[in-house]
Amino acid sequence: MGDGTDHDREVGQMALYEYKCAGCEERFDLMRSMSAADDPAPCPDCGGTESRRLISSFASVTPGDSALASNPMMDARIASGGGGGCCGGGCCG
Repeated sequence: MGDGTDHDREVGQMALYEYKCAGCEERFDLMRSMSAADDPAPCPDCGGTESRRLISSFASVTPGDSALASNPMMDARIASGGGGGCCGGGCCG
C-alpha cells in the first residue's frame, strides 16, 4: 500500500493515449499517466521520439430519450454510420 504521496495518486490516473510519429507516420497507443500525456513518446516502429498526441473521438449512444433523439444532425450521423469529429461530419468540404 502507498504512503499517500502524489506519486501514489498519479499511478491510479493512467489513460490510453493515441500518438502519431512525425518520422514514419505510424499511429500507436500508449498507456501512461495523465501528467505525461504530452511528453515525447518513442515510436514502436522506427524508435523516433518526435511523436504528437492525437485527439481521439468517440460516440456514446444510450437507449431511450436523450439529447441525441432530438438532434436531427446527430440522428443523420448515427444512421449513416459516421463518427464524431470535424471530418467525420459534414463540416469538411
